[in-house]
Amino acid sequence: MKDAPYNPEDESAYECLECGRTVRSRTNPGSCPVCDVAYRNTAMPIE
Repeated sequence: MKDAPYNPEDESAYECLECGRTVRSRTNPGSCPVCDVAYRNTAMPIE
């Protein structure tokens, strides 16, 4: 199995772990406007 090719111009999905709101962005969008919790990049595993 190979990793998907990385392209820094592609958008990533980010999710608020508090309310579940998702957004797509090229850079980290900061905090959720609904509950003020930092977004998490969904491509990164939760540990």
